[in-house]
Amino acid sequence: MNLEPFQKILKNAMGLAPDSLGKSGVQYALQVRMRVTSCSETEYLTLVQNDKLELSELIEEIVVSETWFFRDVKPFELLSETAVSCSRNSYKVLSAPCSTGEEPYSVAMSLMGAGLSPDRIKIDAVDISKRALIKAKEGVYADNSFRSKLPLYAENCFNKCEQGFKLIDRVKSVVKFHSGNLLDGGLPEGQYDAIFCRNLIIYLDDSSRECLAQMFSERLKKDGLLFVGHAEALPLFSRNFTPVRRAGTFAFKKKDPSSEDKVIKTFSCLRSRRNIQPARSRQSPFEKRIKQVVTKSSVDDNILQDTENKNISLEDIRMLADKGQTEEALSLCHDLLKSDGPEADLLHLCGLLYEAQGEPAKAEEYYGKALYLNPQHLDSLVHLALLVEIRGDERKASLLRKRVLRAEKQNEAG
Repeated sequence: MNLEPFQKILKNAMGLAPDSLGKSGVQYALQVRMRVTSCSETEYLTLVQNDKLELSELIEEIVVSETWFFRDVKPFELLSETAVSCSRNSYKVLSAPCSTGEEPYSVAMSLMGAGLSPDRIKIDAVDISKRALIKAKEGVYADNSFRSKLPLYAENCFNKCEQGFKLIDRVKSVVKFHSGNLLDGGLPEGQYDAIFCRNLIIYLDDSSRECLAQMFSERLKKDGLLFVGHAEALPLFSRNFTPVRRAGTFAFKKKDPSSEDKVIKTFSCLRSRRNIQPARSRQSPFEKRIKQVVTKSSVDDNILQDTENKNISLEDIRMLADKGQTEEALSLCHDLLKSDGPEADLLHLCGLLYEAQGEPAKAEEYYGKALYLNPQHLDSLVHLALLVEIRGDERKASLLRKRVLRAEKQNEAG
């Protein structure tokens, strides 16, 4: 089967990267729809090119709806803690794609469990799949939706019914479902205190990822949280966001605006830590680039004080990387490796920086080194699994994904 014309159609319709699902995933969906419509390959290509309804049906087969209640509990814990300290009258959250509703309903129960009254909670849930939204609105779920243990505050939010478990109306009432494509203006109006977009970005092409990152930057409130999937803490977020350093959350915050002077001071701080003296006759390339940056910064003002005779730290390098200065950050990583020796978090950061520079082979090498030192290093496992899958080694990727699951369970148990 010639998948290329169908992949182009799916890319235009939903931003799907040609290799993100593998050939077998797209081919299976096509075969299902060709059987349903009794079309040959050529006939079906003509059909999806001219019939929006059939294209919608094909997308339904393509969309991955693997989800369950409180999938990865850490993000919901961070969300609850943040919402409690919010003084606004309402707390608004976006879940997109929301699939069959388990995620937005988990958000609702988390916020209620944290003490927010239902009238303060407003959740928009968006998905391209009409089938998934029908199920979400019904709020009836079988055992497969309960693969994680429910928090105590959520245990009384379901009533047993013939089909399984029905969500109570109090939780359902705060979630509003919308049919739409995120990349085609499918979001409701307004800004959000938190955005959940997990396990979508890995399926998108580069231009769609850029579009989504920009849209989230515009739609997230100044102090809002963006939650992404394990394999989606991509370098493209470093322009407008800074990562939240909390294990298992894979969350970002919007960067605060900063002046050019503050960025220049940051360079001076880093230079003094390494006892680097500026050249008399010319600026270093690093300093010249720093002075040209008029962007946002994740720098904490406290770091800019009392920096004499201190060594550069991993956090300093992370801040530099957050501003997009990957070459300089990578150089400092290697300096730190030489001076202090190998360390798993530092090797992982090297991998991220090589990945940001478009050097996946080097990124794999450093993720592997991090895992040699710490076989349970979750971030390295996740990123390595994604890179291996992208280059087509499905067997190794499958083994790595199993290691990710084992590491997650060990982290939760710890």
